[in-house]
Amino acid sequence: MKHKLIQAIGAGFVAATSGAFAGDVTVIPVSEPEPCGDWCDTLKNIGTVYKDKENPFIQEVKFFGRAHYQWGHTDGEIGGADFDGNGDELRRLRFGTSVKFLNAFKLTARANYENGGFRDTSIRYSGFDELNLEYDIGDVAGFEDVTVGYGRYKVAFGGEESSSSKKIKTVERSNLNNFYAPDRATGVKIEAEKNDIDFTLGVFSSEEDEEALAGWDGGIAYFAGMALEVADGDLSLDVLYNDSAEAEDDVFGYEWAASATYETEVGGFDLFTNATYGETHAGDNVYGIVIMPSKELIEDKLEAVVRYQWARSSGADLLRPQSRNTRNAAGLDGVNIPRGDEHHSIYGGLNYFVCGHNAKLMTGVEFE
Repeated sequence: MKHKLIQAIGAGFVAATSGAFAGDVTVIPVSEPEPCGDWCDTLKNIGTVYKDKENPFIQEVKFFGRAHYQWGHTDGEIGGADFDGNGDELRRLRFGTSVKFLNAFKLTARANYENGGFRDTSIRYSGFDELNLEYDIGDVAGFEDVTVGYGRYKVAFGGEESSSSKKIKTVERSNLNNFYAPDRATGVKIEAEKNDIDFTLGVFSSEEDEEALAGWDGGIAYFAGMALEVADGDLSLDVLYNDSAEAEDDVFGYEWAASATYETEVGGFDLFTNATYGETHAGDNVYGIVIMPSKELIEDKLEAVVRYQWARSSGADLLRPQSRNTRNAAGLDGVNIPRGDEHHSIYGGLNYFVCGHNAKLMTGVEFE
């Protein structure tokens, strides 16, 4: 079944307490912007309340947060049935802390406080986003900067998912990414570097706990990733194998998947390209590509982004449009959006940076 969906989406201030934006693409020359004042530096650094590398017990204490508010309007048609609707959402509201101690350990805890959804901006504690303890081993067996951690993690499978929600270039990630993006998982994660190649290994429980750490009574999933420079660009490869039955898999939702992402600069544009292929528990394959060029129009202030996504499945009812705005808006008019075996979408947007990635406005229009 073919259908057309157009949604206009925007995010209000995307605020966080650390990080900055940088890029080296060719930009339109402009006059030096007026300084925004000390408030921007304060926003970046206010979270670090204590830092002393000479203290043998506690080296750093940091607090951080993230607030994403967005509004969207959808106009669509499915099988002759027209619908349109709009609504807002408190997309993310997170607060957390990290403590570095004993010159080797780092404890991170970040909780979610958004508790609503489409047309509901309720605020209430709704569980941990991440909760983990990591140990910095140092250099081991030819590997550098080896860290081992245990706890609740975001499993960064694929190029879009590995980018922080603070730094994504589109209001929402693609449908292909969201199909394979796991829920938060409990497990062991190892990171290391060798010969300028970054490695990540993970062993995670397929059991879900909506608030904190899950148990190990279900299945086990194995994750491996590597990132390196190739031909003036960055290549990342990820593989995830889920050794659990469908009935005991509450986190991943598929049996295995592989993803390749390449980011480079072409003709003054930053170019992101991703290809993903995987298999569900039922044996159906889901695969696709994401191509996303972007360019700074005004240095450090205004960025233009275009994203094309194509996804296909061997099963007849595995793919469907975004739940945010699109399916919610259709539901308000009593229109059911069916699943299918192929999905195309194209997105165009502008990002205005008030204080780098710490405070910005994002707007976009997507056709599905």
